[in-house]
Amino acid sequence: MERLQVTVKKRQENGKQAAKKLRDGGFIPAVIYGKDFNNAISIPSDGFKLLRDIHFSESTVIDLTIEGSKESDSIPVLVKDVQYHPLTDKVIHIDLLKVSLKKKITVHIPLVLKGEAQGKEEGAVLEQILREVEVEGFPLNIPENIEVDISGLEIGHSLHVENIPSPEGVEIVTEPTATIATLVVKKEEEPEEEELAEEAPGEPEVIKEKKEEAGEEKEGQQAEGKPEKESGKKEGQGEK
Repeated sequence: MERLQVTVKKRQENGKQAAKKLRDGGFIPAVIYGKDFNNAISIPSDGFKLLRDIHFSESTVIDLTIEGSKESDSIPVLVKDVQYHPLTDKVIHIDLLKVSLKKKITVHIPLVLKGEAQGKEEGAVLEQILREVEVEGFPLNIPENIEVDISGLEIGHSLHVENIPSPEGVEIVTEPTATIATLVVKKEEEPEEEELAEEAPGEPEVIKEKKEEAGEEKEGQQAEGKPEKESGKKEGQGEK
């Protein structure tokens, strides 16, 4: 596994104002924590660049040296968390975990798909469902990523965690039945006839209701006026 050498400085002041001052000066506030260990540090621009180059990988062991520290030996650490500014996406804080090279750890490492699935030539679409897996092993045995060969994947089939081999000296602890990738055919949706009919222009609902009400009112008036006319005629005939 790749090991980086990064030199940092111990922070003398804590708090938001002190952290802002560090960032303005080109440093990134950070903290190293572990069993009975907790140190506030600042990472200079060159050290930050090294961490950014590995994309702040959780699986890469970093040999950290604290400038001016009484400890002569470097401290093996892993990147555990990176905090970003909500508007600018700039890194504003990094959490580092002190680890023992003689004890197993559990971390997440990315999956990298390799090859070309057979079914893609027939118009199928490859969908990657799982992008990382959880593994357990000694820090120096854990790889940066796991390559997954998808060249044998056929249409309608899926690749699961149980289908990939574990790296040497490392155990994959993610659920074996979890789906990594699947190859599916996506059909273009055509509008149904009923939907087209609903979208066709028609008489506005309000106007239609008014017409119906006017028709009912007219019919009511005719129905009420007819008996009165007939009644009047009969009365006239009786007077003659």
